[in-house]
Amino acid sequence: MNRQKRKTQAAIIKALLKNAIIKGIEQVTVQDIVDDADINRATFYNHFKDKQDLVEHIESNTLNGLIQHLKIPKYGVQSFSDLIYPPILNSLEHVKQYSYTYSVLLSPNGPTDFRWRMLEIIKKAVRHSIEEINNRDIHINNKESYLIDFVAGAHLSIIISWVENGFDCEPNELAKQISSLLSNGIDTDS
Repeated sequence: MNRQKRKTQAAIIKALLKNAIIKGIEQVTVQDIVDDADINRATFYNHFKDKQDLVEHIESNTLNGLIQHLKIPKYGVQSFSDLIYPPILNSLEHVKQYSYTYSVLLSPNGPTDFRWRMLEIIKKAVRHSIEEINNRDIHINNKESYLIDFVAGAHLSIIISWVENGFDCEPNELAKQISSLLSNGIDTDS
C-alpha cells in the first residue's frame, strides 16, 4: 500500500474511533466518518466495503497485535512467574500503546463481540503457555481447562478495568500485580 493510501486509511480509522468515543460505535455512520476524515464517500468505499468492514479491520489488526505480544519467553524461565510475567507485561504495553483503540473497542458501546474474541485469543495463549510449562517440568496441580478460563478471564477483566480507569498505573506495576496474584495468590499482611 502506498503512502497516500496508508494516510487516508489512518484518517478513516481515526475518524471512526473519534466518533465512536462520542456516540458509540453502532451509532457512527459512514457520513460521520467521511465528514471527520475530510474525504468523500467514494474514497471511503475504495478502502472499505462498509462500516462493518472497517470495524472488523480495526478489530483484526488490534487482536493480531495482541497475539504478537502474548508470546512466552524461550529462555531464562525458572518459575511459573518467570513464564507468565513477560507476556502479561507485553500485552499491557500493547494495550497502552493503542489506548485510544482499546478504549473504544472495550467500552460498553464498543463492538459486542470484541471482548469475546479477545478472551479467546488470551485463552489460546494461556493454553500454549501451559503446554510450555508442562514441557519444562514445572507441574501445575490445577485442572487445565479451569485454569485457562481463570487466567484468561482475569487477564481480560483486569485489562477492561484498567482501560475504564484511564490507565491509572503503569504496565509494569500492573503486570507485577497480576503475575504475583497468579503465582502467589492474594498478598496479605498477616
